[in-house]
Formats: sequence, structure tokens, C-alpha cells
Amino acid sequence: LLTTFFNLPVETIGTRFGGIPSALPSPHWQGISWESIKFVIAPAMTLALLGAIESLLCARIADGLTHERHQPNQELMAQGIANFFMPFFGGMPVTGTIARTVTNIESGARTPISAIIHSLTLLLIIWLAAPLAKNIPLASLAAILIFIAWNMGDWKKFIDFKQFRLPYQVTMISVFLLTVIVDLTVAVEVGLVLAFITFVYRISSLSRIEVAQASDFPLLVGLEEKVSAYRVYGALFFGAVQLLEKIEMQLPKNAVVLDFKNVIYIDSTGMDTLIEFMHHCHTQGLSVYICGLNHQTHDIALRSGLYDKMKKEFFCHDLTEGLQKARNIFHNV
Repeated sequence: LLTTFFNLPVETIGTRFGGIPSALPSPHWQGISWESIKFVIAPAMTLALLGAIESLLCARIADGLTHERHQPNQELMAQGIANFFMPFFGGMPVTGTIARTVTNIESGARTPISAIIHSLTLLLIIWLAAPLAKNIPLASLAAILIFIAWNMGDWKKFIDFKQFRLPYQVTMISVFLLTVIVDLTVAVEVGLVLAFITFVYRISSLSRIEVAQASDFPLLVGLEEKVSAYRVYGALFFGAVQLLEKIEMQLPKNAVVLDFKNVIYIDSTGMDTLIEFMHHCHTQGLSVYICGLNHQTHDIALRSGLYDKMKKEFFCHDLTEGLQKARNIFHNV
């Protein structure tokens, strides 16, 4: 009102963008060729993936504020249908936005009806007040956005950062700064990469091997230099295959017994490394006994052909059985 009545020299929506159209766009069919499809298919897949991630992230934040649970399938299906028909009206792909969602919830919204009312309100503004909106100063819009952004931030969470590990702190601060400085899309991409690296590091650090001692297993008494037994813990995957490489550096004379009872996961890289380890032991004249395979490790061993490469007697129910077989074969030899 002040800028209109006093004719203040400030930049407004009208001076920058020429105003807001008061009519809804009509459907229009744009010709599509195979050349254009090849050009846009990769960006379209990227936008669809990032749009889904941003919408689900927005829904999760809303769940935390309302203490409820959203329906992800319904959310993504509705968003996909809307974005499918949007280009026919000259529109752009849309996602759930954190700014408007948080502002809506902090204003008292608790049901999806609030989003419908929000959309209808914007529609009425376009129909009735579009000519007036061109006089809104951009500085006023900037102040509103800054106020909303400040209220969106849960700044007390930064005080709790000291209780988390350094990788988590780096990930959170990086995502926060990239969201503010660049945009949410880049922040999500970098955050996913950092989270993946952190996950691999933590899982690999939890994976370890433990040498079975003769004091715990009497079957090893007198065979310490001829039979070695190892308990494997954690996950045997591409980030922890060095565990078997450590065993290769200190092989015994006759047999190696590996207990996988405490292994929660083996991927294809881990299984390939295990097969290579067994092949190396066989070339050295050593027998390898595999013990304690659970459902997941047994399944990957079956699919990788491990059972075809080893005789049945080299698979044992537990470490004790494996040690007994190694001792018996050693005495038979």
C-alpha cells in the first residue's frame, strides 16, 4: 500500500516480472519427436527421483511435527499423476515443499484439508487479486521468506551436535550449508553420498576377526601351528574384504577353520574374496572348513556356487564341529 500510494521507487513483482496472469492456462499439445525424447529422458528421470526424495523428506519432517505417519505410496502416486498432466498446461514438475509445509503446520494445520484450502486460496488470489499482486515489493517478499526460514530452523539441534561422531557432524553441516547456499537438490545428492561413505566406514569398522584360542577350544591343543581357527564378526562386503587378506598373511600348515556364525551379511564381493581365499589355501595344500552359515550367508554361498567348489564335509554346523573334523583329518593324514 505504501509503495502504491506514495509511488516509492522500489522494485516490485510488476517491474521485475510484469505481473501475474489472472487466467488459468489452457491445455496445449506440444509435438514430441524421438530426438526430443532422447534429449529429455535422462533429466526427466533425475527430476522424478529427486522430486520423490524431496517429497518424502518433506513428509518425514511433517510427521515429526505432527507425530503422525504419512502414506508414501499415496504421496508418490498423487505427485506422479499431477506431474504427468502438468506439462499439458504449461506447468513445471512440483514436489512437496518443506517451507510451505512447515509454515502450514506451525499455523495449526493437522489434516490434508489444509493443503487443499491453501491451493484454493492461491487460486482465488490469481483470479481476483492478480492485478494488485504486481504492486507487492520484492523486499517485502524477501523479508517474509527470511522470517519463514528462521522459524523453520530447529536451531537447538546444533547444541546437541557435540554428542555425535565427526562423520555425522560433517554430513549434517554440509547438507545444511548446501541447502542454504545452493539448493535442496544438491544438498540431498551430497548428503546421500556422505551418508553412504559414513555407512560403509561404520560397517567396515564393526567387522573384525578373532583368533580362536586353545584355552577356549581344547580341540586346538597341540595343533596351534597346524590348524588355525577364526571367528568372523560383522559383514563381509566390499568394504571389509581385508579381513581375509589378514588371514592369508599368517596361514598355518594344515587347515583353516572359519566361523561365520556372527556374520550378518555377505555380498557378492565378499563371497568372491572368500572363494579366492579358499583357492589360495588349496594351492598351499591347506584344507578350509566353513562353519555356522546362517540363512543369508547360506543363500549367497548357494547362488555363488560355493557348494559346487567344496565338498560337503567341509561345511560344518558350528566351530566345534569344524575343529573336530580338522583334527580328525590331520590325525588320519
